[in-house]
Amino acid sequence: MDIAKEQLLEPKTYHSLKIAIWLYFLLWIFEGALRKWILPSLATPLLVVRDPIAVYIILRALNLKVNFITPYIVLGYIFTLLSLAIALCFGHGNLFVGLYGARIMLVHFPLIFIIGKVFTKEDVLKMGRFLLVMNIVMTIIVYFQFSSPQTALINVGIGGEGSAGFSGAMGYSRPPGTFSFISGLASFYTAVSVFIFYFWLSKERCSKILLIISTVTLIIALPLTISRGAVMAVLIVALFAVIASVTSSKMIAKLIVSTIVFGLVIYALQEYSTTFKLGIEVFMDRVDSANKSTAGGGLKDSIFLRIFNDLTEPISDLFIQPVFAGNLGMGTNAGAQMLNGKITFLISETEFGRLGGEQGILFGGGLIILRLVLALSMAVQSFRLPREEKLLPFILCGAAVVTIIQGQWAQPSILGYATIMAGLVLAILMKADTPLQKTNL
Repeated sequence: MDIAKEQLLEPKTYHSLKIAIWLYFLLWIFEGALRKWILPSLATPLLVVRDPIAVYIILRALNLKVNFITPYIVLGYIFTLLSLAIALCFGHGNLFVGLYGARIMLVHFPLIFIIGKVFTKEDVLKMGRFLLVMNIVMTIIVYFQFSSPQTALINVGIGGEGSAGFSGAMGYSRPPGTFSFISGLASFYTAVSVFIFYFWLSKERCSKILLIISTVTLIIALPLTISRGAVMAVLIVALFAVIASVTSSKMIAKLIVSTIVFGLVIYALQEYSTTFKLGIEVFMDRVDSANKSTAGGGLKDSIFLRIFNDLTEPISDLFIQPVFAGNLGMGTNAGAQMLNGKITFLISETEFGRLGGEQGILFGGGLIILRLVLALSMAVQSFRLPREEKLLPFILCGAAVVTIIQGQWAQPSILGYATIMAGLVLAILMKADTPLQKTNL
């Protein structure tokens, strides 16, 4: 089928796939709300609520003959299936733990390439506009979680028990929003920032009123999260936006105007919003406490060095792992609970450490290299696009690349975020007139 015919048939043939992808996306945002507020008695099975949707998407894509199979998927399947066999035959021997760990690469990873094949640029922008609207709703929830006691209903924990907030500073806890944990909320605001920066810098259609309100909302929300990771992730996206903009003289003026707007908004909020000032005070107290903490290694726990250490230390630790390891699934909290009876890190808290500890040097290291190559290829291909075309995919890379390389995919919210954002990058790249379209990534 030639490209013209495929574009003609696309609205009908891919309609069911796009609906399923949107459902996957919505469940990423609201999975925590289901587990905390709506169906708390089903909190445990709802942990994998997106898995059946992911399986349907794969089967439907195969049925529609979507050409999404790539060397990345093939290698991911080989490494994972062999690791599963080793875990069942020579390792922990628990089928459910092994399958829970295997589903990351077998069920969710292929969705990256399916989204890339079936989504158009307009589909990506529709998702972005929805995120701008949802950002306003989410920040209202975060405000009430931040300002309410941990015993309040809005701060109830998973299964309707305890509190969902995590230790923050000055007696305030880090709010999770509609997510199960703060990590999900941090990834949500990172995704929102992608489209806020993009719509400010591009000519794409977007309601200016919505864009302004969502921009102000994001700036208010970041300190209220009390999350250094969320702020750092948004700054990384901003850096990618700046790099993409300075390559085009037409966008430099927009970049300067946008920077001034952001500066004025921050100044006005600092002067006139008591909530924003309190959020900044609490956030800075947490940063200072973390940097001075002897348990965290003093300056070693600063934001930038923390990222560097999280990336390099697990690589060095990988070489002390056995060639094969039969621990697939043990590095996830759910797997640890099935084996140990409680949620804990049986392998490692870092992603590279988990992969090495679960699957050994050969297969765990293979998955690390696979993810590194995928992330770098996305960034390089995005940057090589013509000036006007690179803006959206390169800003998306600011969110996708870090979570592909370092994201804790054992955590369902981070896995969903990585899948969606990487898929959106490919959706833009696959439609671009570049060598990537021919090589199929």
